[in-house]
Amino acid sequence: MRIAIITSWYTDVVGGSGTGVFFNSFVAGLRERGFEVELIAPTLTSTDYIEVTLERFLFNAQIRTDERLQRADVIIGFDFDGYALDPNNRPPFIASAHSIFGDIVQHEHDPIRTMVVAQAFFDKVSMRQADRVTAGSEYARQRIIDLYGVAPERVVAIPHGMLTAPWLTQAQALTRQPNDHPVLLSVGKMYPRKRLDILLRAMSLLIDRHPTVELRISGDGLEFEAMQALAKELGIQPHVTFLGHVADDAAFAREWVQADVFCHPSLQETFGYVYLEAMTLGKPLVASCAGAAPEVIGDAGLLVEPDDPAALAAALDRLLTDSALRATLGERVAQRSTRYSVTRMIDGYVQIMDALLKR
Repeated sequence: MRIAIITSWYTDVVGGSGTGVFFNSFVAGLRERGFEVELIAPTLTSTDYIEVTLERFLFNAQIRTDERLQRADVIIGFDFDGYALDPNNRPPFIASAHSIFGDIVQHEHDPIRTMVVAQAFFDKVSMRQADRVTAGSEYARQRIIDLYGVAPERVVAIPHGMLTAPWLTQAQALTRQPNDHPVLLSVGKMYPRKRLDILLRAMSLLIDRHPTVELRISGDGLEFEAMQALAKELGIQPHVTFLGHVADDAAFAREWVQADVFCHPSLQETFGYVYLEAMTLGKPLVASCAGAAPEVIGDAGLLVEPDDPAALAAALDRLLTDSALRATLGERVAQRSTRYSVTRMIDGYVQIMDALLKR
């Protein structure tokens, strides 16, 4: 079977974040099964979010007559990619949803919000004309049905799996060294919906109970400077280390291994690969009871009310003061992580592709 994959977003993990993790795991999984995979993607020339979005729209407008698409048995487009294809003159088309811009827009501010609104429009176009829409969670599936009006029987939830990245392999081989103070870790792109501000405000409360606690934040993004300014405003700078993007695998592995607790207070994840990374390493974790977090984490972690610094601080305090609970939840998340695999993910897509080709 020949599969054409259309993606105008970054395919590396640094630029593409969770979508990049999915892309690399997905393509490798398909090729391991013997499928012929052809990637159709632009060469992005800008790093500015607005300019990149416009480049993505232009790319989609130009691929409508791409011969590679007509040679494919199945086309898979990421998010809105493929919206310009003619539904009456193309192979079966699967829209693989990752961001769900119609869901993200509530968290954004202009000028970025305007670009998100535009992407939500093309999300809807692509997914309503797709033969099938896939999502990484039931949460994401339901949001697509509710926001875009896609028929429920055409939207399928397929839980994600991921390849074991080099840094993760290194982390699994490391021996954790004792910390001389409590260490919290947060990892991710700094977008408004990630609600790093809530974690910083929780830190200002947590310090009263744990005067030596340190929060180490790995990642960059649109809110990097704003979060640094908030830490200064709250007077917690001595307790917060902004690492930026940690490019060195060995250094990134050490950050994960040395952390006592992982925290990700995001309000909107369609799956949340960062949860799975923490779970794979057996890290006790705290997350907001929002998005796909309850579904992915289940009862293996502590889930708190969204946008509530006091609740988040209380959960972090509970884990930092109870080593037995940390150990129990660490074992629980590690066990739960085994249900998410590339094999099961590819099985789900193969089932859909086979069904479409038999129609």
